Amino acid sequence: MKHFWNSIFFKITLLFCAALLGFFALSYFFIKDKIEEDQHLNAIKYNQIVMMLNEIGQLGGGGDVVKKYLHDLGFVEVQESFREQLYEEDEIPQGFVGTIAKIRNTKNGIYILIQDNTESILYRDGTQGSYDRFYLITLAGILMLTFLYVLLLKALIPLNTLRSKIANINSMQVDYIRTKRNPKDEIELLANEFYKFSNKVKALNESRLLFLRSIMHELKTPITKGRITAEMVENPQQKDRLCSVFSRLNELISEFAKIEQLVSRMYTIKKSEFVLEDLIEQTRHMLLVDSTLPNPITLQSPYALIKADFELFAIAIKNMIDNAMKYGNDGKVCIYTQADGLCIENLGNPLKFGLDEYFKPYFRDSKKNIQGFGLGMYIIKNILDNQNFRLKYIHEEGKNIFIIKGCVVENFCDLKNRPAKPELTQSTL
Repeated sequence: MKHFWNSIFFKITLLFCAALLGFFALSYFFIKDKIEEDQHLNAIKYNQIVMMLNEIGQLGGGGDVVKKYLHDLGFVEVQESFREQLYEEDEIPQGFVGTIAKIRNTKNGIYILIQDNTESILYRDGTQGSYDRFYLITLAGILMLTFLYVLLLKALIPLNTLRSKIANINSMQVDYIRTKRNPKDEIELLANEFYKFSNKVKALNESRLLFLRSIMHELKTPITKGRITAEMVENPQQKDRLCSVFSRLNELISEFAKIEQLVSRMYTIKKSEFVLEDLIEQTRHMLLVDSTLPNPITLQSPYALIKADFELFAIAIKNMIDNAMKYGNDGKVCIYTQADGLCIENLGNPLKFGLDEYFKPYFRDSKKNIQGFGLGMYIIKNILDNQNFRLKYIHEEGKNIFIIKGCVVENFCDLKNRPAKPELTQSTL
């Protein structure tokens, strides 16, 4: 409904109605004033003529003189049927001799009634113009406004088509569109340029998908062969490690596909509730943490209830834990919840730059430092933004604390109502 009130078509229709109403009102009052002015002038004119006719009658002028005088002024005899009624209403008194002139106002106009002992004749001004031309001008103006309104709407109709095509591009549903050979106005020129652009977008999108699928295929082929070879290793410990590495490489390709879909706005967010313990278990698996070594992750709120897209959120938390372990002083990380925020904490020096700087792809603290956050923080930022979460950073008591706001539903979940761990899906392009 809000879109309808803000629509340019509604505004143009409203403007047309206002213009039409204004033109009609202007025409009505103009014609009304014109009629009233003419009636006033006619009343003065008729009074003067009647006075002159009565003077002629008093001076002995007969009916012929009066008729000639009226004829010279442009008056004509009225033949309408209502004149008989006027004759009956205005009978000459008995014994009156001569000619008498009277003014008669009727719904049909102003007339001069000439009477003598023998006859009564009704006259009207034959020079008085008609108002038909004003009505015709009003009608022509209304038709012109309507024509311009229809013409403008017809010119703007391509905007609806253009809007739907833009919406399709926004949802990545791009089809090849034929452009018009002879565009007639600026809107069609704009539509043509947009159609050319949309065709390029479709071509780029198809080439991107082909390129990514080719890379994934070429990567998965040696991984599969390596996995088969690893199964032939006789040493059980080495076999498990190799199989775990190849499985993780295969999972990384799936993660890469999910991230690519997320960045290109083709991924559908599927939020669900899960406990923090299941999330950290998944991130440990993704980080290939050696179970034989001391656990570097301390989880203080294992039964906190989280609501997010499990797979994407696990990728974000994995990157944050990896950064915390890699750049911390002791290689350890502590995870807990606080209100509606999930906190990831490690010992270390404060960040040298603002948090927004680290969200840039392949950001490094300095030119001499070959190590940096790579795409990790960039991926984290995209994942959190798409789920409407906010990332906050503070440094206190020698600790770096990253807080993801808005993801925690409860800080403790009753084990009886503990939700099941979400199932993982294989992502494909």
